[in-house]
Amino acid sequence: MNLIIKNNMSEKLKNKIIGETVDTIIDNIDEKLVDYMFDYGKYEETNDEFFNDKEEMFVQVIKELNNRIKSK
Repeated sequence: MNLIIKNNMSEKLKNKIIGETVDTIIDNIDEKLVDYMFDYGKYEETNDEFFNDKEEMFVQVIKELNNRIKSK
């Protein structure tokens, strides 16, 4: 019985660590994407065009990350 509880707790902990890591990575990607959009793009404010472009580029960034991870 104790072994089952320990395994369940360790699975919960593992899931928490994975979830927190993924959330942090997504937040960091979002932050850096915004920084680079202002640094290199034609944006001076966060208007509808900015948010539409950001959403599109975010998806492209995730796809590129997935491609790079798969190729390793």
